[in-house]
Amino acid sequence: MFKWGIIGLGRIANKFASELLETGLGIIGAAGSRDIDKATLFTQQYGGEAFGSYDDFISNVRIDAVYIAVPHHLHAEVTLKCLKKGIPVLCEKPFTINAGELQTIVDFQQKNKVFLMEAMWSRFMPHIEWIKSEFDNNSFGKLLHLKAEFCFKGKERGVSQGVSRLIRNELGGGALLDIGIYPVFLSHLFFGSPHQIHAHAKIENDIDETCQMIFTYKDGSTAFLDSSILWETDGRAEFYFEHATIIIPKKWHESNELQIKKNGSEPEIKTWKYPSRGFYFEMKEVQECLAVGKTNSDKMPLEFSMEIMKTLDKVRNKIGLQYPADIAL
Repeated sequence: MFKWGIIGLGRIANKFASELLETGLGIIGAAGSRDIDKATLFTQQYGGEAFGSYDDFISNVRIDAVYIAVPHHLHAEVTLKCLKKGIPVLCEKPFTINAGELQTIVDFQQKNKVFLMEAMWSRFMPHIEWIKSEFDNNSFGKLLHLKAEFCFKGKERGVSQGVSRLIRNELGGGALLDIGIYPVFLSHLFFGSPHQIHAHAKIENDIDETCQMIFTYKDGSTAFLDSSILWETDGRAEFYFEHATIIIPKKWHESNELQIKKNGSEPEIKTWKYPSRGFYFEMKEVQECLAVGKTNSDKMPLEFSMEIMKTLDKVRNKIGLQYPADIAL
């Protein structure tokens, strides 16, 4: 049975572990936290060996792959330490704080050939795979315009529930890196890197509480992208092709339903039955890659993650948002 380790035991790690066990895809072999009591409680619920420090986990763990879910500012450091120990890594998005950090990791990975992938779980969801396949086959003609949003009351949660990673600059907080990355990913998946970037943000306490982006491309296509930790939206995504419009009305990043509106026809509803909320599909990708000796995913390659990170850097430059990791470079 495939053994996963998890470093960083917050909300997302609990969802990952729960889905792993529910789907029977693998088991939890170890869990690492900076708090041994937290690690012990986690392993009592999900199984595995508890470690009270990240370094202790990395030095002594025996697993097939690790899922890194620590706060954003620690992604680069913890990922590199795992790679140096030869541990295959699935690292939560954003991969790192900036492209410079990511380049350091990629350089090491390419030299030492240890598996590495960013945990952009939406990339592997069947409804996104279906739209991408139709796009690649030119089923609806050219994609002219994309609108995508991801907004939730993250500031309220950060303050009331003490989720400091959402609201503190030194932890990589703010809308863009936490949730704005999702719409940016979607635009990259279909259009690639933008030719021009326009961005506006509401900056308070050195984080972007909102970030709206307009991307334009050399062929004239456009993408309107919205993110916020101040308000909540349905999480809608709209794809405007020449001969059809595809709408994901709610939580596009994890939905199991979409609408297809072809010119002159009644809307068609397409649905999928998922074995889990969605983490299953990225776990499965990692396990299948490792089973055949791959060190990089064809669907979520490191080059693609680097393109996204460079765009995020450009957006932050536009809105005037800087993190300690930027100064350290």
